[in-house]
Amino acid sequence: MAEQEKDRLAALSAEQERRAKAAAEAEAKRYAALVIQGNAVANTGDYDRAIATFNEVIRLDPNNALAFGSRGLAYWKKGDIDRGIADFNEAIRLNPNNPLALGNRGNAYWRKGDNNRAMADYNEAIRLDPMGANNFCNRGRLKLKINDASGNLDIAKARQLDASVCR
Repeated sequence: MAEQEKDRLAALSAEQERRAKAAAEAEAKRYAALVIQGNAVANTGDYDRAIATFNEVIRLDPNNALAFGSRGLAYWKKGDIDRGIADFNEAIRLNPNNPLALGNRGNAYWRKGDNNRAMADYNEAIRLDPMGANNFCNRGRLKLKINDASGNLDIAKARQLDASVCR
């Protein structure tokens, strides 16, 4: 009898674990759908609505690096550079190996005139993703702005990686 009870409890535990995993996967898909929705809204230029959507994702999942990075980009495009940087910082804290958030933060720093921080972010983004054409392009343009002719090499590399960037 004790063996049957042990088997029943094991089966019950396995079922509870399966249900919890399925619920977590459903929530992750919901968050991803909200991020996609927020990005689509941001692409129309409605940054306030996009930010509201990302706020909802962050409320539901405060460890969602993608939502912080996307909200940071919406703030940046809206012109609120400091809030954008704060969100990029959080995205990078949550996922330190995120070349997209690093590149976007580099863009924000460059826009603020902080060329040293921008360059550091582009360098780290390129280290993490040596196939990231946009980061090569942006680093190259920044180098040229500060009279570093090696920027032309970065721009050429960006075009080699993706002919559509750095035009």
